[in-house]
Amino acid sequence: MSPLWRDEIGIFLAPHKLALTRMARGVRPRSAGESAWANEILEDTHWAAPLTALDGLLAKKEWQGAVARMVISDQWVRYAIVPYSAALSGEAERLTHARHVLTGIYGEVVSHWSVTLSDSRPGSPQVACALPANLLEELQLVLTRHRVPLRSLQPQLVSAYNHWRSKLPDGGAWFVSIEQGSLAAARLAPGGWDRVHSVRIGADWTVELRRLQTFGRLASTTAQEGRVYVDAPAALRIAAGTSGADLVWLDEELAGESTAGKLEFMRRHQA
Repeated sequence: MSPLWRDEIGIFLAPHKLALTRMARGVRPRSAGESAWANEILEDTHWAAPLTALDGLLAKKEWQGAVARMVISDQWVRYAIVPYSAALSGEAERLTHARHVLTGIYGEVVSHWSVTLSDSRPGSPQVACALPANLLEELQLVLTRHRVPLRSLQPQLVSAYNHWRSKLPDGGAWFVSIEQGSLAAARLAPGGWDRVHSVRIGADWTVELRRLQTFGRLASTTAQEGRVYVDAPAALRIAAGTSGADLVWLDEELAGESTAGKLEFMRRHQA
């Protein structure tokens, strides 16, 4: 069977959460199954437990014979805005430069991580994303063992931004994606992002959200520009309560009809 006509499995992998959704391909794609797993050990932020859970699920018949679209929790991702440099020529030099920028921000811990760069217009900055190489290697081993080709892999902030992009302004606002243990935010500017911010969070995560609201107000000239658009699980939205007119909670009543849309819906509404 052609890979273009194989079913797709959407997978969200996080320290405390694993979500899978299957979309049957064909003339009219349809939902063909969902599954979820939760890690009850709150202090466990490693990928070993969710990968073990994924390994067990993919061994079941209902998850075989498909390709995978992965979204990785921001808790394992590091971001940076890489300024444009006319002195760089070719992808290899740009990646080396991006790795240098990331190391300058996060230290040597990311020097051997896997780094990717976003597409951008000529002369514009790029967004660099770094993921632990060991995580990617172990993930690929699990997928290979169950003959599940990896069609795409995105970090959570990028996946969430792409999902909500049509509902976001072109610039002058913050877009925030929150999961248990992590908050990542992009400052929207015409043509792309001009700042990116990510932190580990705990029970007091609303403090970080209020800080972004303050940044938004100080950096804006209108109320519209100062808004903070938030993608977050339903439980966290309820816990936050109302947080001001400049804060917009993004939500949908129904899941989308694509693999990515259904996976984003599961991530936000899975307990």
